[in-house]
Amino acid sequence: MTRRHQLRANISGFTLAEVLIAVAIFVIAIFAILKMVSQSMSLVRSIQLQRPDLGTLAGKTMMDPPQTGEGGDVVNGLASGLTTPDDEDFGGNNGGSIALYPDAKWERYLDPIDETNGLYRATITVFEENKDGSESEFTLNFLLFRPDLAEQEMGSAQ
Repeated sequence: MTRRHQLRANISGFTLAEVLIAVAIFVIAIFAILKMVSQSMSLVRSIQLQRPDLGTLAGKTMMDPPQTGEGGDVVNGLASGLTTPDDEDFGGNNGGSIALYPDAKWERYLDPIDETNGLYRATITVFEENKDGSESEFTLNFLLFRPDLAEQEMGSAQ
């Protein structure tokens, strides 16, 4: 009888309690991963439905350095009047097929209020094609103070 008891002590394996605990941990881990995947998918869906941020475009308008061409004329950047700047985030602004907003483009219009001191009224308009084929238009107006731009435009006018 002692020999039979020694044989059972040498047999290795998992007890029922250990197996149940392992299965419970596995199930909890799977449900946690599924919840994270679900949250990530809903976040992606909400990002896809977002409209372009007009504040970011206003920031780009204020920070873009004016560029000069031959003869000192302002040819790109913040030239007064209507411009459609190149922007890799917008398909309509030479962003291509990998743009963040492939069905949108934006324009800005700079209207000098007082060219001598660099005060401009900036109007940013975003045009976006909706899923139903209609076009939406969003507009932002703000005042822009760029004395460096005024100096450059006054210098090119002479």
